[in-house]
Amino acid sequence: MKKHITISQLAQLMNVSVHQLRYFEEKGILYPLYTDENQYRMYGLHEIYQLSQILMLRKLNIPVGQIEECMNSYNADDYNQLLEHSLQKVQDDIANLKLLEQFIHKVLQEHHNFTRQENEYRTKLLGSRHLKQWFALESNQELTARNLFEQRPAPPQLFENDLHYLSDSGQVKLYYETPSGTGDYILKEGNYLYKPFSATEDAEIEHEVQQLEHYATQHQYECLSNIIVIEKSYLSLFDSNKLQYEIQVQISDVQEDSI
Repeated sequence: MKKHITISQLAQLMNVSVHQLRYFEEKGILYPLYTDENQYRMYGLHEIYQLSQILMLRKLNIPVGQIEECMNSYNADDYNQLLEHSLQKVQDDIANLKLLEQFIHKVLQEHHNFTRQENEYRTKLLGSRHLKQWFALESNQELTARNLFEQRPAPPQLFENDLHYLSDSGQVKLYYETPSGTGDYILKEGNYLYKPFSATEDAEIEHEVQQLEHYATQHQYECLSNIIVIEKSYLSLFDSNKLQYEIQVQISDVQEDSI
């Protein structure tokens, strides 16, 4: 009864390609037990376990060029350190994937809300938000690529965040949301009158600010905060010709609209 298997059988057993096994041989980390009279590479149980170790090291992102050193000179402490390092990297990757998952949910939900509610005034109850100031523009100064470059470092994931524009003392200040207790400006918890809108020019944004002021006066809302314009640049995925915004102002207590 034959105790050994060919390279193709080894490939099938371990779910790898014959090409990959030949590559491992070329790099000096996996050799056949022997070559038979028909020039078939033959492998035994030892080679199977050796290959399983190689594949595990590759799964831990060890470069092929480093595997020979691992297999020949690493002791238990070295492998323990290697696994702890790999575990930390996996945990970091999981955390980053969770952040990406949250961002995708956010974009989908914001797009859904925007599609349903564009150009409609509504109210919603919002929790307190802490904002960090990035930089300020004079009221007659437009935002340019040069501004963004000169004001680096930019907020992390700049265009994945909501940018908040607030007019104050003749300036337009740019803020981004930050964890509680680390901000320069707090938007208090309460009811906010808001409307999603699209724009391509600053004049359109100014028009939306005037329209909100008019609407609040017409409906006798008491405004408790400055008007906030929130840029949701990530929604340009759905329409690259326009930027999507939401305009908000805190108002005295009202019945929250269904959203």
